[in-house]
Amino acid sequence: MQKIRLGIVGCGGIMNAHVAGWKGFGDVEVIAVADPIQERREAMAKKFGAKGVYADHYALFEGEKSLDALFIAVPPAEHKGIEEAAIERKWHFKVEKPMTLDGKQAAAIAEGAKKAGIITAVGFQDRYMEISDRIKEALCGTDVGVVHGTWAGGIPRVEWWIRYPTCGGQLTEQNIHLVDMVRFFFGEIKEVYAKEVKVEGLVNAAEDCPGYDNQDASVAMFTMESGVVATMMSACYLIGGSVNPVNGLTIIGRQRTIEYNLRKQVRFITQDSDLCYFHKNDQMADADRAFFDAVKNGDPSGIRSTYGDALLTLNACLAANESMASGLPVKL
Repeated sequence: MQKIRLGIVGCGGIMNAHVAGWKGFGDVEVIAVADPIQERREAMAKKFGAKGVYADHYALFEGEKSLDALFIAVPPAEHKGIEEAAIERKWHFKVEKPMTLDGKQAAAIAEGAKKAGIITAVGFQDRYMEISDRIKEALCGTDVGVVHGTWAGGIPRVEWWIRYPTCGGQLTEQNIHLVDMVRFFFGEIKEVYAKEVKVEGLVNAAEDCPGYDNQDASVAMFTMESGVVATMMSACYLIGGSVNPVNGLTIIGRQRTIEYNLRKQVRFITQDSDLCYFHKNDQMADADRAFFDAVKNGDPSGIRSTYGDALLTLNACLAANESMASGLPVKL
C-alpha cells in the first residue's frame, strides 16, 4: 500500500486537532470528508484536496467504494451505523472517544470488527505519551494501594456537550481519559461505585450556560482486580484561570509517590529524591501514526488502544453512570 485512501466523518474541532499533526504524513491521502455543516466539510476538503464532500456519512458510504480506512470524530450520541458500515466494507477505522453511549452497540462493533479482521483504534492518545512509558516503568518497582484522579475545569461551550443525553456526563466524555490511564497502568476494573455531586447554585444554567443539562460534578471509586482502588473526581463548574486545581493522577505507592500533571509533567518522589520529567512528544500525532502504520503494514501491534480494549474503559464509565442513577455499586 503506497498511500492510505482515507475518509473522514466529522470535521469539527477535535478532527482539526488531529489533522494538524499529519503535516509530515505523506502516505495518507484524504479522499472523502463528511460533516453536516457545509463550511466545516468544505474547509476540511480544501486542506487535502479531497474530491468527495458529503453532508453525512450515509452519503459518503453511498459515494465511496474503495477507501482503505475511516477516521470517525462525531459526538458520542451520533454513532448511527458508521462503524457498522465500515465493518461491512472491511474498512479499517479509528474513532474518537467515547465511541458511543450505547454499551451494547459498542460490544457488537468490537465483535464485528474482530470477525472482519479489520484494524481499529480509539483516541486514547495519552497512552502514547513518553511520560506514560516512564510511569509504567516506575510502577514495576512500586507497591500501590490508592490512586486519585482529578479532571476539573469549566463547561465546554459545545451544544451536545452541555446536555447529558448527548454527552453522557463529564466522566464518560472527558475524564474517560484518566479512567483509561488507570486501566493502562493497573489492569482491569472489577467494580465501580459513583455519586453525582448536587449542590444548590453550583451551576446557574441561566447565567453560566443557557441550556445546560449535565452533571456539575461526580466522584467515582473504581476497584481494580489487583485490589488497587482509584477515585476519580470530575467537575465542570469552575470559573477558570487560577481557581483550576492540578488535574491528573496521584499514585500513592509504598516506595514512591507518582504525581502525573495532566499532559504536562510527572514527578517521582521518594525519601531520597524528587525527579520531574516534562511531557515532550505530540501524543495525538503519534497515536494517529501508529494507526496508519498498522493499516499500511497489516500489523496492529503498535496500537495501544484498539476498539476491543477501549470497550473496557467505556464500560467502566457507563457503569459509573449506572451507579450514580441507582445509588448502588456496579460489578463489571
